[in-house]
Amino acid sequence: MAFTTRGSLLSAVRRGDEVGWGEFYALYKPLILLRGGDLRLSQTEKEELVQLVMLDFFKGSRSFVYDKSKGRFRDYLKRIIHNKACDLMRKRQDGTVSIESEDFGIEELPAEAEDIWEKQWRATVLAQALLEIKQKCDPTTYQSYMYFALQDMSAQEVANLLVHIIGKSDIKTHWRI
Repeated sequence: MAFTTRGSLLSAVRRGDEVGWGEFYALYKPLILLRGGDLRLSQTEKEELVQLVMLDFFKGSRSFVYDKSKGRFRDYLKRIIHNKACDLMRKRQDGTVSIESEDFGIEELPAEAEDIWEKQWRATVLAQALLEIKQKCDPTTYQSYMYFALQDMSAQEVANLLVHIIGKSDIKTHWRI
């Protein structure tokens, strides 16, 4: 299964759509913070990293055209994060660098960091999918899905809970029982 960034979101960002930018920021800020932690940045540096990555992406967004043949968007984003993190470490007032050298590569991160990145990426894609489902479904259907699919409740448990929460007559009307 592919875990991809929606092309429509990238198009909205490229057009300068404020809602698209807000969604992009909300989706990718946690990933940037996570990667900053993997690179051993302080909390202040991680927050600055978010700003630097977003600014860099914003500056290039008007001309950015995603081409699947050149690689995955997540790898592109990861490279921007890494480069901006290295810039931050070079600018530290105390002169410390938390990595062995400035040539430190993403491939040199511990395997656990890559596993965490992939899990967080999947969580981000799931959040995108859930947002789309929520926007396209009525609230009862969405709530049923959340209980059944994500909280692992049986269909009978979901039905009983929803009858208790919203009432039997509303359930019958909703599902045309």
